[in-house]
Amino acid sequence: MKRFRYIRFTLAAAGMALLALGGCTSRAAKSGSAAEQDSVLQQTAFATDSIAFCEQKDSMLKCSVVVDYPSGDDSLSVGVRRYVAGELVRMYLPAMQEENGEAPVYKGSMAGGKALVDFYGNMNNVYLKAQYAELKELGIAGLSYDLSIRKTYETDRYLTYETSCYVFLGGAHGSAVCYPVNIVKATGKVLAATVDTLKQKALQPILRRGVKEYISKAENRKIKDSDLQNMLFVEHGIIPLPATVPVLTPEGLRFVYQQYEIGPYALGMVEFTVPYTDVKSCLTKEAAELALE
Repeated sequence: MKRFRYIRFTLAAAGMALLALGGCTSRAAKSGSAAEQDSVLQQTAFATDSIAFCEQKDSMLKCSVVVDYPSGDDSLSVGVRRYVAGELVRMYLPAMQEENGEAPVYKGSMAGGKALVDFYGNMNNVYLKAQYAELKELGIAGLSYDLSIRKTYETDRYLTYETSCYVFLGGAHGSAVCYPVNIVKATGKVLAATVDTLKQKALQPILRRGVKEYISKAENRKIKDSDLQNMLFVEHGIIPLPATVPVLTPEGLRFVYQQYEIGPYALGMVEFTVPYTDVKSCLTKEAAELALE
């Protein structure tokens, strides 16, 4: 059986029979009073339908895909549909399994969304069934693929969508990915950058503080700056910006590091939110306009 190929970056995990994906908690945080939020959303709410695909064979095999799919016909809806379709391709399990694997291209109508979701759901389910048949002979079962692509927040300027996925294909454990993005309402496109990458050095105190706060909360103990040297997979003590573009939220800029990106599996997906007052000088022009004006 082939090893699972993790997307975006290489895993340095020895001894694992298989790697898989997993999800993080979706969030729909709100700022301001409830009345203020309701007033804004009444004017700007982006309509979606929740579309699901689910196939389950007893308790040993499950394939689930849930998508918040745009129900409008405007340019923003078209842009979000393209984003959703791209995520279904990126999270296509057989392609991630193969070094040079490719996902099939859906060529049907994008209007309703159900046919699109069923197309990739069925293809992933077929792959899981093949793996299940092979692993069952070895006494391994309980395979699962759970993918969600959901709208988690909205302002009058941008949407926040979040792709999260959990896959277990045998081995010691599954693994997780979480890809939140901001989609600009004016263009229907994903916000490509929120932070000036040339300011990584200036961001070090902020990144270190965020990582320490995450670990301290997870382990229920105070983590010192000096502890990070032995806890992280970073070169020369420099914490890189996450491969996933930090996203705008009501509370500030949210940083999400995937599993193994800066630390061991036990560290999980390191994430934290930094107030805009701390990162204002490091934001890109477009991000600052969307978040601060």
